Amino acid sequence: MKKITRNSMIILALCLLTVLNTNLVCYSKDEEEKEPLIEAGKIDPKKLNTLQDRTYDEGITIKDIEISGNNLVKSDTILVKLSTKKGSKFDRELIQRDLKTIYDMGYFTERIKAVPQSSTTGIKLQIHVEENVPVTGFNILGNNVITTSEINNILKNQAGLPQNIAELNRSVEKIEELYAEKGYILSRIKKITDDPDGTINMQINEGIIDDIKITGNTKTKDFIIKRNMYTAPGMTYNENILKQDLTRIYTSQAFSDVRRVISASAKDPNKYSVSIEVDEKRTGSISLGGGVDTGSGLFGMVGYADNNFRGLGQQLSLNFLAGSAALLQDRDIIRRASLQIEANFVEPRFRNTLNSISSTAFARDYASYQIPLGIERRIGGEIEIARPIKKIPHLAGSVSAGFENVNIKEGNYDEIKNLYNTKGVDIKERAKQLSGGTFVSLGPSVVYDTRNNYINPTSGWYNTAGFKESFAISGDSSTFGKVTVSTRKYIPVGQKSTITLSGRLGSKVIGDMPEFAAFRLGGYNTIRGFYEGDVGTGTGFMMGSAELRTPIPFIDKVTKIGFFRDMRAAAFIDTGTIFNRSITDTLYNRPGYAISTGLGLRVVVPGMGPIRVDYGYPISYVGAGNKRGGRFTFGFGQDN
Repeated sequence: MKKITRNSMIILALCLLTVLNTNLVCYSKDEEEKEPLIEAGKIDPKKLNTLQDRTYDEGITIKDIEISGNNLVKSDTILVKLSTKKGSKFDRELIQRDLKTIYDMGYFTERIKAVPQSSTTGIKLQIHVEENVPVTGFNILGNNVITTSEINNILKNQAGLPQNIAELNRSVEKIEELYAEKGYILSRIKKITDDPDGTINMQINEGIIDDIKITGNTKTKDFIIKRNMYTAPGMTYNENILKQDLTRIYTSQAFSDVRRVISASAKDPNKYSVSIEVDEKRTGSISLGGGVDTGSGLFGMVGYADNNFRGLGQQLSLNFLAGSAALLQDRDIIRRASLQIEANFVEPRFRNTLNSISSTAFARDYASYQIPLGIERRIGGEIEIARPIKKIPHLAGSVSAGFENVNIKEGNYDEIKNLYNTKGVDIKERAKQLSGGTFVSLGPSVVYDTRNNYINPTSGWYNTAGFKESFAISGDSSTFGKVTVSTRKYIPVGQKSTITLSGRLGSKVIGDMPEFAAFRLGGYNTIRGFYEGDVGTGTGFMMGSAELRTPIPFIDKVTKIGFFRDMRAAAFIDTGTIFNRSITDTLYNRPGYAISTGLGLRVVVPGMGPIRVDYGYPISYVGAGNKRGGRFTFGFGQDN
């Protein structure tokens, strides 16, 4: 009979553990040909039998752990994942969990096993693994809008290692997230296959648009809606681009609502059909009304407007206005009724190109707030051609050409003569103030617009720059040119409030600028808290404003009516200065610079847009002899 040694007894004891718990297999060197496999992927430590043997718990320690079968994955990378360490006691449940941990690394097949080998000092635990087929490279198919290099940058850490299904799945998620971040929300990894040489083939369905359908329109032609869209059949669907398309369609003012529906194409299940659903609104209207405006005073108006003329997306408007000019009477404005008539026509996509054409014709007769105690009569028109610059998103350029006859008459000679004498100014200078003439104008301009909403923006930029040369063809004035630049930044605050920061400047650049064309500060559109032009007029200016618009506190607790809940309270500060000041500033002791602050109300009137009511108070010098006090100003639009 073969002598049983102490080491043999230890082996037999370990084998006894195996009989009682078949999830862990132990064997001696004499029995290596029977090597059964442990399928780590099927291990459930909660279902293991428990066997406590104090002899083994107290006396059997693991003196060493050895990893075998690995070629590409370093042993240290595996060992660091194990809870079982050198010097710890032998614990079969802990080893079972370690085998599961190794399998979960993703680099190995289920042929993982643990082999304890006894010695006089303890157990040497040998863990045998079998690596997956190594990845030699990736073959990306079907990508067009995302480059292969961008995708490979996500996958690069897997090349040269055994194929790891878990890591590959995480990479698939990252690739689809990359597409989604750029707006390609329909893009998916369609299929993944392996080649015998270790190459992984990845087929991508980027989400191609098969067709675009328009529904809900009865008056508006389909092509009018589609021409507002950059999205087209054959393109990869991009949510960001389509949102911009929907915004352009909505801001044509022909629709009360615009939606999109995406579905699988009936012709090709690998492509998509996009439906644009619109709710048309009545676009033609005759208006009869009145109100108050800082420049016109109390006024009455009658007009006709159609924002979808003939169902072609064209805009046509005719307006006649008669104002009293008596409200908020300023001392340098003569009391006289004002009459204005204006016609506008806009073709947003001339001959189905990206060019838009707008034309204006006008005739105005009113008490001048540019020339003190003067009467202005202006007749003219202008045509502007604009086009987006495709290479620079949100940028558009335009060129305008116009004709205008400006006639300025004396309104109260006796009073103006007395004022000149009081200030010690030669009355001959009055002729310069009254100079007018006939002009032909020409000039380019650019607009950079990233606002999230054209009517009531809460975020984005609106920047403009323009130059206009006015060529004198008759009259007392000479040819002149001027440049204007403005910038406006909208910053959302919370969910419904907005801070607007703006800056503007302008300057004469060519010739002698007549006073009727001079820049002015003061009034609802510049420095609130002053009457029109009461800060000063000159051949150059610079100003800035900051405004906070926020919902009226607790209005949502009082009413559910959208008209009132859309109202906004405003708090603002304006500042500005005039350069190369005019004679009028001397006559009326205008300060030439100003700072004002105040409060206001923004009311969105359906069909008219936002109406502004502001109360401003000057906090800087108002000029010698000028009355200090707050001023109400009224105007249209969200911004001054």
